[in-house]
Amino acid sequence: MEQLIFYLKLGFMHILDINAYDHFLFIVSITTPFSFRNFKRLFWIITFFTIGHSTSIILSTFKIFNPDMTVIEILIPITIIASAISNIFITKNLDKVDFSILFISTFFGIIHGFGFANYFNQITFNDSFDYVGLVGFSIGVELAQLITVLILLMLISFFNSFIKRNYRIYITLSSFIVCILTAILYI
Repeated sequence: MEQLIFYLKLGFMHILDINAYDHFLFIVSITTPFSFRNFKRLFWIITFFTIGHSTSIILSTFKIFNPDMTVIEILIPITIIASAISNIFITKNLDKVDFSILFISTFFGIIHGFGFANYFNQITFNDSFDYVGLVGFSIGVELAQLITVLILLMLISFFNSFIKRNYRIYITLSSFIVCILTAILYI
C-alpha cells in the first residue's frame, strides 16, 4: 500500500508540478470549449489520455517501442497546438462522446507519456515491471487532471456568465493564447 501511495503522489505531482506546463497547456486546450454540462464527454477524453499515457510507459518498459526523445519533444507541443486549433473549428455537439476524439486523445496521451516513460523506468524499485507503480502513477495522473479540469470549468463558468453572446470569441481567443504560450515555451 505504501508503494501505491508513493506512485499515486508521483503521478499527481507529475501533472501539478510547476514545470509540467505541457500537461497544463494540453488540459487547458481540451477543456476550453466545454462546460460542466459536457463534463461526461470531457471526463472520457481525459481518461483516454491517461490510458494512452500509461500505455507508453508499458511500451517503453517492455522495450516494445522507445521512440527518439527528440521526436517526442517536437510532437508534444504539436499535440497542444493541434488541440487548441481544433477548438476553433468545433461545431459538433459537445455532449456526445465521439470515438475518433477518444482515439486522438489516447494517441496524444501516448506521445506525452513517452516524454515521462524514461524517468518512470529509472525510479521503479526493481528491475521487473512495477504494476503497482503504474497503477498508482496512473491514478495520480488522472486525479490531478480531473482536479485541474474542474478548476478550469469553474473559471470557464465564471467567464461564461459575462460573455454568453461571445462564447465563440472566448474559445478562439483562449485557443490562440494556448498556441502562443506553447510556441514561446518550446522555441
